[in-house]
Amino acid sequence: MNNEGECIMVKVEPSDIDLFNKLIEGYDNLALVTTVDAGLGKLVLRVARNAKKDLMAVLHCLPIPVSIDSV
Repeated sequence: MNNEGECIMVKVEPSDIDLFNKLIEGYDNLALVTTVDAGLGKLVLRVARNAKKDLMAVLHCLPIPVSIDSV
């Protein structure tokens, strides 16, 4: 079974980056958050393919606006 990861680019308000990171960390080992451009709120999420569906569900339910730039 191929379980390589992939990257999902997202954008949040710059002031929400810390909260976003903590919310994703709360879902233990779901994804790794890396800030690409803090001033613009651009982040990359590294996720295993078998966890992508769960991550997408979480992204749509967060209490902050999240724009998915590319999937």
